[in-house]
Amino acid sequence: MNRFNMKVTDYQPYYKATPQSLGNEDLNRLITYFELLDDVQKPVVSLVTPVYRAKATLVAHILSLSNLKTIIPYEVIFVENNADEETLSILEQLGAKVVSEPRQGITYARQKGLEEAKGQIICTMDPDSIYDPYYIDKMALPFFVDKDLVLCYSVSQSYEDDFQLSPKMRLRNKLKLAYFRWKLSQKFTTKIKHIRAVSMAMRRETLLPIGYDTDLRVVSGCDDGMLAIHLHNLGTFKYVNVEVFTALPPEREPGKPFPFCNERFRVPKKALEATMEALEISKVPH
Repeated sequence: MNRFNMKVTDYQPYYKATPQSLGNEDLNRLITYFELLDDVQKPVVSLVTPVYRAKATLVAHILSLSNLKTIIPYEVIFVENNADEETLSILEQLGAKVVSEPRQGITYARQKGLEEAKGQIICTMDPDSIYDPYYIDKMALPFFVDKDLVLCYSVSQSYEDDFQLSPKMRLRNKLKLAYFRWKLSQKFTTKIKHIRAVSMAMRRETLLPIGYDTDLRVVSGCDDGMLAIHLHNLGTFKYVNVEVFTALPPEREPGKPFPFCNERFRVPKKALEATMEALEISKVPH
């Protein structure tokens, strides 16, 4: 198998993989990959991947990173955001660079990664995504051509649970690419709703003073659009044609428009039971 030409369907054997389940060749490859990354002193690009519950796709994601083909020095940072033991164990056994963010929420995790990153260019990554071998070159090099460029973005395709692409999924991806590229060609107020964090690259010096809107942790899904809004008046944007495959998002509850469908992450200030109890206590008998 030519690793530099791997298709997303070639990652099927790595779905739900662990270091223990890997063959010696793959295991040594990934351990060596992170050892080599440790020797990079001045990364130009920082790949930042938040992890929470990522054990099913994490090894495949890392393998796709190890297949990146570039001459640009880069670093890979995983931000564990109260991740489960299995996810942490995979990262530890392979020797990945991991930083912790105990405050729950994707925006907190991305902000932590931004603060830890050393590269001039920040690429926001997702642990359920598979990236084009030339992803870094395609996403980062435009910044060195256009000094006014602050954001590169692309459109991700979807895969099924085990990195497979049924005929139905292939058709869905073709329609999605056509639809998103059309939307992204429209005026800013339309474009902004279709930029996704899974495939964004930004200048660190421009991004740092802005940071991530951590108050949006409950309405996850806003962080990418909000960043694009903030970056809009600071420079130019560029669409990049590059392959990224990511897992299908969870189904949304009927009648709850995205992204305001994450009430399960909301921590109530006062439990309903406590409120009702207080109301009962405060009643004055007639």
